[in-house]
Parts: sequence; structure tokens; C-alpha cells
Amino acid sequence: MALALGLGLGVSTAQAQQAPLALYSFTGAAGTEATFPADAQPANATFSPMSRGTGVTASAGANTFSATGWSMTALDATDYFSFTVQPAGGFSARLDSIVLDERRSGTGITTWVLRSSRDNFMANVITVTVPDDTETRANKRIELPLAAFANVTTPVEFRLFGYNAEAATGSWRIDNVRTYGVLSPVTGGVPTVSFGAASATVVENVGTITVPVTLSSVSTRAISVDVVVATPAGTATAPADYTYTTQTVTFPANSTTAQNVTVTVVDDAVAESDETVILKLQNVAPAGSADASTGTYTLTIQDNDNTSGPTILTVAAVTANDAAGVPTRLGSTVTVRGTIYGTNTRTAGYLLSVIDPTGGIGIFASANIGTPAIMLAEGDSVEITGAVAQFRGLTQLTVTNIVPAGRARRIYQPRTLTGALTENDESELVRIAGPLTSVDPAQWTTTSTAAGYNVDVRDAAGTIYQLRINLSTTAYNMPAPTGPFSATGLGGQFDTTTPFTEGYQLVLRRAGDIALVSAAREPAFARNISLYPNPATTTLTLSVGAAGRGATVEIVNLLGQRVQHLIATQEAVALDVTALQAGVYAIRFTTKEGSVTRSFVKQ
Repeated sequence: MALALGLGLGVSTAQAQQAPLALYSFTGAAGTEATFPADAQPANATFSPMSRGTGVTASAGANTFSATGWSMTALDATDYFSFTVQPAGGFSARLDSIVLDERRSGTGITTWVLRSSRDNFMANVITVTVPDDTETRANKRIELPLAAFANVTTPVEFRLFGYNAEAATGSWRIDNVRTYGVLSPVTGGVPTVSFGAASATVVENVGTITVPVTLSSVSTRAISVDVVVATPAGTATAPADYTYTTQTVTFPANSTTAQNVTVTVVDDAVAESDETVILKLQNVAPAGSADASTGTYTLTIQDNDNTSGPTILTVAAVTANDAAGVPTRLGSTVTVRGTIYGTNTRTAGYLLSVIDPTGGIGIFASANIGTPAIMLAEGDSVEITGAVAQFRGLTQLTVTNIVPAGRARRIYQPRTLTGALTENDESELVRIAGPLTSVDPAQWTTTSTAAGYNVDVRDAAGTIYQLRINLSTTAYNMPAPTGPFSATGLGGQFDTTTPFTEGYQLVLRRAGDIALVSAAREPAFARNISLYPNPATTTLTLSVGAAGRGATVEIVNLLGQRVQHLIATQEAVALDVTALQAGVYAIRFTTKEGSVTRSFVKQ
């Protein structure tokens, strides 16, 4: 149903007396937050935080939710504000109306519409023409068509699209967003598919573990559901710790007999911490025949390998700080295990990071260790013993012993930052997606002879980050990026005074840590794409996420020749690149949403 409106919408007398199911008042908001929660959650339903589409940019607006970058022409499918309503299990929602306040800047949007996921955001529930002024239009009510919203039992997303802006810098903000309706228990609803238990713990020599899946009540037709590895998948790594591929279970018509999937646990000879595998349910078929529980199944694998070596601590336990930013274990000798990251910039000794599933810590030694000297490179698995120390606020181990353990089985992907660098990012692999621009391009010197230098960069929200570029890395004396870019590196700190809570930096490992960001808007599935390890020698894993399943994947060399082609049938695909010649390759991912290209280096 579509309805065109101009001015004059208001709240009915009945709704003025009725409390909304949820209210987004944005009290205390700056307007620029990536998301903002509802004031409170109703009983028997959940409202997601308010968010924005990828096509618009957060902008300031006290006690509101605001954005710029709205389409100056027709509606753009990525330009919207969004929230989702999820009735609790056993309950349905009758959604009656949405009421809101809204305001545009002098060059903001002139049209907005409401659409919902009930028809995949195809039809306008309402179309509103915005007056050419900057007044706040309060209590705009949108009546929701009963046929579409009378019996809601699955999540419903609402999107407010703005367009026909007078300038790209023009803003549009919303406030006091209220949803009215009624929540009721479901009588005679569809059954629910869920795991028969929430978790299990096994010793790693168990072999195969059976995971039960149950159906809450019988159905007159057969019901199937996929059991997949969740995202995040847990701390265990496939295939080193376990093997599992997506399995489908089917409940015959008129039966609730539990169905099972199996996980095979690998009994290795490596002493390590307990690890987890997390499974989830998705893709119930036929559509609408049952609800898939949102609960997950966590399998904990206990290690059975004894070690006579030292007590191994997690990095998180070693890097705990007091209020002044000083390590609580300062001076203590400890042992950690993890994976080496970074480029060693010392000609003798080591200056690197060690990362485990709990965090990262710097390691330092002024001289090489071992005879012959132990050489460390990114991706090496190591056991490090040393004294907890601090240099200019950065927690690190002064290394006294190194036990190499070959190449690491676990590769860590950079964690994307959503704000300023903090203590939590020290020595961890992080990425600032940007788009970033240089505060002063002249800081990108190409003639430095110093041990290193700093470059200040700024993101679209105005946050300033300091990049540290050290001698002996390929990033040293590289020219300034020619356009907006992202930056990946290791969190660092250089703070000379107590408390050690300032001076955070992003330490670049190599020139490839700077990547130009296309000015064109990438399709939504691009946010979930990652490649690892990169550079790669034999196997490159392509992680495309749920939205990227089914994507066409093409590998293209620098001559533009397609050298490999496949379909991403899973959320993560292992690609054999052994036969490729060393060099730089582009990987193009294509779905019906569009295409996106990433690059990797074959060693």
C-alpha cells in the first residue's frame, strides 16, 4: 500500500493515551553515533538499535539521529535510517503505526518514504513531501496496513529513505520515533526448530560428537533446516582442530523425532587452551513452515596434551593495567603462546607483537636469542618467556626465551575500529576502514633518514589517528595516498608521562597496509569480505559472509587475464593458489547486488 502525504500528520487521540511499544528519544545523542538504542525494550519483543544505510554519513545533531550524503535525485537503496522489530518466541505483533519527528537542513532532503522488509523494501508504505524550511515537523504518524502487519512473528525491518536532497552536504534528522501496536501470545502457531542442548564439552580425543536438533511440535509437512558454523565461529580452527561442513536435517511430516548432525574433533599433539566451535540454524524450508531458534550450540574442546613446560598465561592476563595505565604484572616473568605479527625493524634482536585469542602484546629483545639465532616472521607460532615491561606506555615482554612452533594454524583478521585508538588496541591487529584523508600530506615524506616518523590522518567523522611508519618497513618513505584510503596495522602507544592513557598510534607493517578506498559505494555484502592469509603461499581463504554465498569469484592477474574462476558456495572458501606465479592479483566478487574487488599477494 502506498500513500502520498504532505503536511498535517498528527497523533490520534487514542494513541496519545496509549504507550508505544518502543521509543527512540535519542536523549543525550550527539547525532553522529553509528547506532543508538531504543529507550527501553517492551516485554515479549526486541527493538534493534537505530542505524543508517551505507550510503549516508553520520552528522551532528544534538538529541537526534542525523545524516548527510542523501541522494540528490531518485531514491537510493543505501540511503536510509533503519530499525528492526523482533517478537519474542511464542508471541506475535500487530503493528499499527509509527510516529516520529523529523527535520531537514536548508539543503537537505525534500522527499522521504517508509518501506519494510515484509515485501523486501519494494513498496512505499508512505511518501512524504518535505516543506522547504528547517522547521521540526513533530508527530508525523504513519498508519501501517493491517494486511501486512496484523500477525508479525518474524523480524521486521523498517527503513526511512530520504532523497531529492538539495546538496550532498544537506542533513536530515529524526527524533522521538515511536512504534504503536499490540503483542499477543501465539495460539496454534508454527513449530520452532532449535538445538536439543545449548552446549557440550568434550576431550579432543572424542572423535565424532553428535549434536541434536529438535522440533517443538509436529507439522503436517516435512521440515528441513541447515546447521552451519556461526559467525563468529568460536576459537577453534578448521581443519586443524575440527572438521565440519554445513549439514541439513529433515523432520518427516507428523514427527518430532530429534535429528542429528556430527562434528569431528581432531586429536592433535599440541598443548593449547580449551577451544570452542559455535553452530547456528538457518534456512528453514519450506519457508514459513517453522521458526529457526536464534540460539546457538557451543562445543568446547578440552586439550589432552600434557606439557612439562612453564605455565602458559593468556595475553589478556598479562596486559591488565591499573588506573594509571601501568601493567599490574610489571616486572614479573611470564610465558605466553601466540602468533607473531609485524615487521621486525631491528637489525639485532626483536621488536614485534604476539597475538593470541585474548589480545596482543609487544615483544622486545636487544640481541638475538638462540644459536643459531632464532629468526621470527609474521605468521610464526611461538612460545615467548620474558619479563613484563613498559616502554612509553606500551606494554611489552623483554624476551629471555623463544620456543618456535612452526607456522601458525590460526590466522587473525584485523578488527575494524569504530572510534579512536585505545588501550584495548595495543599490539593488536586493527583496521581503520575510513575513508581516511591526510591532515597534512607533507607528512608523507619520501626522503626521511630517521628511525621513523608519524603521519596524522582523519576519518569522515573527524577522528584523528596517528600512523607510525618505521625504518626497515616497505611503508617507509612511501608517497602520500592519491585518494581516500583505509589503514591496517598494530596498535601502538608513545606516552612519556603518567597516567599512560594517551599517545595511541597505528603502526604500519608494510606499504600494503594502506589501501585506496573507491569513491563508489560498494554493495552491502562487501563489508563481510576478507582474504587471509595475505600474502598467501599455498591456500587463500575467501570469507564472504552469508550475504556473499553464491557469489561468482574471479582471480585476475596484472595483465587483466582471468586465471581462476569459482562459485562461493559457502561463507568461507579455501582456494588453492599453489600454482599461481608470485605477484599481485585482483579478486572480483559478483552477486546480483553488484561487484567488489579486493587484492592479494601470492608469495
